[in-house]
Amino acid sequence: MTPIPRKPWLALNLLALALLGLIALGGWMASERGLGFTPQAPPIATPGATDNPAALRPMTLLNQWIVVVTAFGVKPLYLLLSLGVVIVLWRRTEPDLVALRWGMIWFWAGEQACAVNWLGYRGTSAGLEYAHQSGMVAGFAFVAWAVMEDLDARLVHFSAANERCAALALCRRCIKYADEPCGFRNLFLFSVPASAVIALLPLTADFRWTSYSSEVLGSTVCYSHTALSQWFELRLCPVFALLCFAASWLALMFKRDDPVRWSKLLFAAGLGPLGFGTLRTALLGMFSDDLMWSDTWEEWTELLFVLGVVVVLRIFRHGLLASQPPASSAAAPPPA
Repeated sequence: MTPIPRKPWLALNLLALALLGLIALGGWMASERGLGFTPQAPPIATPGATDNPAALRPMTLLNQWIVVVTAFGVKPLYLLLSLGVVIVLWRRTEPDLVALRWGMIWFWAGEQACAVNWLGYRGTSAGLEYAHQSGMVAGFAFVAWAVMEDLDARLVHFSAANERCAALALCRRCIKYADEPCGFRNLFLFSVPASAVIALLPLTADFRWTSYSSEVLGSTVCYSHTALSQWFELRLCPVFALLCFAASWLALMFKRDDPVRWSKLLFAAGLGPLGFGTLRTALLGMFSDDLMWSDTWEEWTELLFVLGVVVVLRIFRHGLLASQPPASSAAAPPPA
């Protein structure tokens, strides 16, 4: 597995940061000028508003403790675990592990912004919420790229010209040894537009206006999902994913030099906003009238996400975290 120099990784992260900055600027300008990207929110759709401003939506004692355990137990746990993954992978140079490290860095930074927003601003800071969303999108994208790089380089050997592809038993004849179409390439050519169809799902979802306050063990907690957040999740994320999927498909079809690497990179870039936008769409649809459960399940899902990374690194530590990366296996002879 050939290490990728630091400069391309830094350039890629700077590019992601620049794109997210441009998206933030565009969203702010659209909201300031009222360009009609989202319907006008009714007066109730403001943080902390209720039908009666002096009233609080009742919450059971069990649900209050669930909020407390999630905020002060679940969130700190996955923040520590994600930071631990970054530390463990800090000096690794393998492309899949470097991508995973950057994914955890983006994820950790986004969740820190979320924590500061809730602790310092009671969830009302649009800038910190955008930083939270951007961190999750970029984090998911880098982790998706890490998974694809890992499966390709360590298990399937689809890209390596001198290694036997794991799918040879299924294809019978391989493009590496004969003038035959590649089964994996054809499967990828189907998977990319199929993912683009799924990316259309959030675009068909309506905006939901729910905002209320509840008392959690003596403290007032405001629950709301602003128009700007929904514009990012339900409109911007799927459109960006569609553009990435289109570029990925075109790269695989028409790029002559190293099309697989570029196609995987663009596909992973689309999976980040697709995964985040679809998750938020599902949670908002299921719990549009009870945002406490939407926030709670998002936190627990993020814990499972980080735990999944930790478990994989723990189970396969001898292959993934060996002192020296395993040497590439010798080229397999072509099948008879």
